[in-house]
Amino acid sequence: MTDVDAVWKQMQQETPSRNAAAVDRVLRKSAATPAPKTKAPVTAAPTTPAKTEHAQPFNLQREMNRLADEHGSVRKKAALALEAHFLGDSAADADDATEVFAEIAKPLFKRFNDPVEKVRDVCVRVATRFVAREPDLLRFVPYLLPAVTARLNCQYAYDEQQQLFSRDQFLHDAFKRGRVFVAEHQVARLKPGEPSEELRARFLELLAALLENAFARRAASLLHAYIFDILVVLVGGVHDAFPDVNVLACATLRAISDNMVSVAKHFSVALVRAVQGLLLHRLARVRVAAIDAVRALVSCPNRDKCKGSGTEAIADLLGHRDDHVIPVAAFYAPEVRVNCFARLDQDAHPGVRRAFFAMVSDWLETLPDRYDHEARLMPYLLSAVSDEDAGTARDAVATLARLGARYEHEHGAEVLELKQYGVDGAHPGYNYRKPLPAPFLDGRPSLGTRLYVRGRARRFLGPVLRELGNWQSPTRRHAARLLTSIVVYCEETITVDAHVLLQALLRDWREPDTAPALRVVADLVGRFVAPATYLPLLLARVRGDSDVSATGGVVAPGPTATAIEVLQLVMGGSLDAALLAHVHDVLEAVATKHILDFEHAGAKLAVATVAQQLACLLERRGGDAVSAYFLQHGRLTTMERVYDRLFELALVVAGAQRSSESVAHANAALEALASVEAHRTTTALIDAHFSTSVERAAAALDAMSAVQWTPTCSEQLLLEGLLRSASVETVLTSSPVLEKLFGNALAVGGSSLDSAKTNSRAIAYTDALQALLVRVELETLRKQPAASRTRAVDAIKRLQALLSASKAAAA
Repeated sequence: MTDVDAVWKQMQQETPSRNAAAVDRVLRKSAATPAPKTKAPVTAAPTTPAKTEHAQPFNLQREMNRLADEHGSVRKKAALALEAHFLGDSAADADDATEVFAEIAKPLFKRFNDPVEKVRDVCVRVATRFVAREPDLLRFVPYLLPAVTARLNCQYAYDEQQQLFSRDQFLHDAFKRGRVFVAEHQVARLKPGEPSEELRARFLELLAALLENAFARRAASLLHAYIFDILVVLVGGVHDAFPDVNVLACATLRAISDNMVSVAKHFSVALVRAVQGLLLHRLARVRVAAIDAVRALVSCPNRDKCKGSGTEAIADLLGHRDDHVIPVAAFYAPEVRVNCFARLDQDAHPGVRRAFFAMVSDWLETLPDRYDHEARLMPYLLSAVSDEDAGTARDAVATLARLGARYEHEHGAEVLELKQYGVDGAHPGYNYRKPLPAPFLDGRPSLGTRLYVRGRARRFLGPVLRELGNWQSPTRRHAARLLTSIVVYCEETITVDAHVLLQALLRDWREPDTAPALRVVADLVGRFVAPATYLPLLLARVRGDSDVSATGGVVAPGPTATAIEVLQLVMGGSLDAALLAHVHDVLEAVATKHILDFEHAGAKLAVATVAQQLACLLERRGGDAVSAYFLQHGRLTTMERVYDRLFELALVVAGAQRSSESVAHANAALEALASVEAHRTTTALIDAHFSTSVERAAAALDAMSAVQWTPTCSEQLLLEGLLRSASVETVLTSSPVLEKLFGNALAVGGSSLDSAKTNSRAIAYTDALQALLVRVELETLRKQPAASRTRAVDAIKRLQALLSASKAAAA
């Protein structure tokens, strides 16, 4: 008790002394007078730099400790220091890189999940740099891959039975039990584990560096235990929304397929189905990367089954399914199948098409089970032959040449027999020597190539012909180009399908975007189909037979003009010797009254073109026409009737004057016919046919009622053409026939219903007589000798009397 009192007394004595000292210190401070503040003069800053504290040298251990700090700013500074040291421009390749990476590998892998994006970025990049050069990957792979997969958090599962990667295993199992399936692209995208797109690409670059290092050191077996995790990450990259991630994922899948065949062959079909969606990506570079990945995955060899491990997915890429196979889900929800190859075949980017055609060529040449897929892949290779890009077309032609050479080697006996007997490609009735269109400018394809294509072309000819009528113009143009390649390779074997081919040409002939290609196809059909085969099909359309006419036997000028145009181009491809025997049949169909009476400009032009073509044919080979007709029909004939019909046909078209082009073709036909009949001029030709043609026209006009007559009917045009083009001497010689014709025409009476027609007919005759009278007066009275003027004057008087009567009738 005494001790406590003593302590308390001592504390009381110390407190007043401490307080007194504090008070004294405050008083002294307040008593001191403050010194006045003076402003320092403003002077310029010193030119010498201020002394700063020297930067600390890089210490790896210190930075790694800071990288594990709990504060994000400290970790970010450490990451920047690591970036400057290992990734900067001044960073040197250290000899002890292996030892350095061994120290920092695990801390770097831990930071893959850091909240700070910059820290994650630097750690991934530094790890990529070291992994790409690390000689001993076995020490780090067990720690690296779990860190990557944990950060990316890809939740895809693999169904071995259906060979498919699914994102939701529960829904996939429910789908297999019969639940309606909703495709992944129809639902909202899941938020990825790594929100940064660039960092997701960095992670895939890290995986690519790991795989490349392992493949270069022949250490791919180290990754067998982790390959499924790698594939799941890559499948997630394929479905990523960032295009760079898609490209990296596809490139990595291709590398795995090329270097890890024993592993990749088990997942090839599922991986192809996963990459399939990228084939229709909006960016061309992504589509090219996807094509390269699919090419490698499908070609991945499965030597146990002697096939490509991914060839089962080709049917999915083509959108094909057997007719007798119907999924249960198709009964409850709509099913849409997309032919990705058809979209790639018509891609707007030439680089995409080039990569796609290279893939198809590679499959047809290297796949062990290529024979199972040739019929499905052949149309796309033939499309490449007619591609707009010249380089792609040349490569496709070269590929088909190699395939044809292989076919010759595999079927040597068959090809040798065809060559020895000359069965294929040596028919005298087909036009093999005419130059082929591009890209076949070097000549006909080889026999092996033609045989290789023919055996598979007929399976897809029908769909190609249907696509000619597609509602999309790019599809129509593509089908027309593809049809050209098919006809070139099939040659005379296309005769089997000539009826459907010609029907398709007639149906789509007027489409402006496919017209140039269809004209080439028509010419090719004429080269490789005999006239005896195609003429009955086309002439029935020209005549408007009810069994083939779409209008039920009613002849319309538009379809008739189309049929004549197709006929003209098809005949242009045939040989003259094969066509000579059918000149009679063509003239009988084309020179009919209902066709010549058409006022349609297109019909007139088509008829004029055919007339010129036939006249030129007779000019070249007219001397063999009788013998050719005899060999074809077994009986003799004369050519006078052919010459008469052709002459009247050309004169009627020239008199119609519907277009300058049709008149030019008609005049060219008359000139060629004059050469055939050994006349020096067309006037001499007209004089030679004048009497028979006038009598025929007069008889037809006499038998024609006023209602049937028109100013543009073929008989009226023929008469006017004869009167306009024949020499005056010839006209005067046939004046009795003309007087009778005009007299009978003016004497025709009729009901009030026919009065207008009768008046029009009288006016037309008045104009013809007026023109004829002017010609006779100018050319006869001035140029005829005096001895024959009396007959000419009498003829003029009679014509003047007829003209007066005609004017009276017209009034």
